[in-house]
Amino acid sequence: MGLKIGINRQKIVRILTCFYLCITAGMVMFNTVNSLLRTTYFELYKDMETAKYRWDNPILVLVGAGLLFVILYLVQIYLIKAAWLDKVALCFGGMLSLTIVLIVRTKAICDGETLSNIAIAFMQDNYEGFCQGEYLYNYSFQLGMTAVLELIYRWFGVENYLVFQWINVVSIVVFLWMLNKITKELFEEEKIQRMESALSMGMLPLFLFSTFVYGDVIGWALGISAVYNIIRYLKTEDWRRLPGACVLLAVGVVVKSNINILVVAAVIALLLHGFYKKHYRVFLWAVVLAVVSQLGVAVVQEIYVRRANLPEYPAGIPKIAWVAMSFQETDEGGYACGWYNGYNWDVYRRNGYDRDAAANECLDDLKQNLGRLFHEQRYALNFIYKKFTSQWNAPTFQAMISNEWGMRHTDNDSVLAHYFVYGRGRDILYGWMNIYHFFMFLCTALFFVFRRKYWSLSAAYFILNIFGGFLFHMVWEAQSRYILGYFVLLLPLAACGCSDLTDRVRKVIDKKAPLKRQNRRKHETIG
Repeated sequence: MGLKIGINRQKIVRILTCFYLCITAGMVMFNTVNSLLRTTYFELYKDMETAKYRWDNPILVLVGAGLLFVILYLVQIYLIKAAWLDKVALCFGGMLSLTIVLIVRTKAICDGETLSNIAIAFMQDNYEGFCQGEYLYNYSFQLGMTAVLELIYRWFGVENYLVFQWINVVSIVVFLWMLNKITKELFEEEKIQRMESALSMGMLPLFLFSTFVYGDVIGWALGISAVYNIIRYLKTEDWRRLPGACVLLAVGVVVKSNINILVVAAVIALLLHGFYKKHYRVFLWAVVLAVVSQLGVAVVQEIYVRRANLPEYPAGIPKIAWVAMSFQETDEGGYACGWYNGYNWDVYRRNGYDRDAAANECLDDLKQNLGRLFHEQRYALNFIYKKFTSQWNAPTFQAMISNEWGMRHTDNDSVLAHYFVYGRGRDILYGWMNIYHFFMFLCTALFFVFRRKYWSLSAAYFILNIFGGFLFHMVWEAQSRYILGYFVLLLPLAACGCSDLTDRVRKVIDKKAPLKRQNRRKHETIG
């Protein structure tokens, strides 16, 4: 009877996870075809992130993907036992990222530059950034990144962007290291782990973001480390993994608020695990994780409230403003559908910084935009396609345009940097990232096909993080840069799909080899 109940509980959990697993698989398969036929790109010398769309060269992409598969096929055959490949991949990613930092020598740009200036002002006991209408008054969630920059400046010198970029390099290595360990936990096959290591060396968009003075890369390093600890808990039920995950998520949310998506996924996974195993004390851990993950932000806010003698920390623009903005159509030649367009800042200012009044206007605008999407199906499909493809089908994930913007504000005369950012090298990098982007989605699609009967709560939880990113940024502010972290999360799944494809190709070759030898002997006998 107990076994039957246990099986029923497992079925319920599988059914619950099947909902988002199927959607994620469909999204991956759609974008595999989309990546083959179309691509999203960003032109040089633009003052805003203007997503452009063009038809791709599918034959060239397929040939490039075929050559990449041949290389990975040889890796799986000859380096399957080579544990040193994991270390080589990490060293390669770290060294390439560091090389990019030293060659490009960029500085903080856009929001990063604003936060940098506010951090410098804080060092001078100037807290005007909290005044009504100022940056942190409106975007109050950005305080954590400002605090990080202030700490770096106090310890290493004002505007020492190089130290921040070195931290980015370490974060990239940690990100890849954790994904390799996660691959081992999810599949427990050495060949898939080796494949993941080899495949990770092509993750050029991630390496290019080593120059980016913002919280994206650092936040993801902390977040993925928490994901690894949650997976270890789900497999071993070692509760000592959970406090570390709580702390990592708390610090990650301070650096990058979008890490809250990983918090939600972790809470859901713990609840499902507690229900499946009938370990209801896990529900308490889910509550603890949800609370502790927000404590870091609360602590940082309290510190600055006391330093600046504020009556309370500014609540900032109401969150519904981002949702309303996310359903706004692009202007011709302007921002892509759902991308940042300044709406949230304007609506808050227009309503005299009254959060309730601003929220009401946002709600009215949202209803109007949703009404059009509901009543005009052709328009809705076009809007959803453009918003999705501008994020998920941009092979560079804004890495190239971010480096270009950074170089505009420096005196970098490096010939090599100019070659890769403005010259012929730019086309080479775009070509590689385009092929790699398609190959990653193709192999991930193969994972869902080949392993469609494979299920474990740890794997389902890992994929939930990707689904969470997909869903969140379809109803929130869109940017392809935000999707990069979820694209990197595809590495374990793509490695599994590529490894399975290699096994199938090898079986076909092994079957044909005896027939070829037999036919050759017959031909020699007749001769």
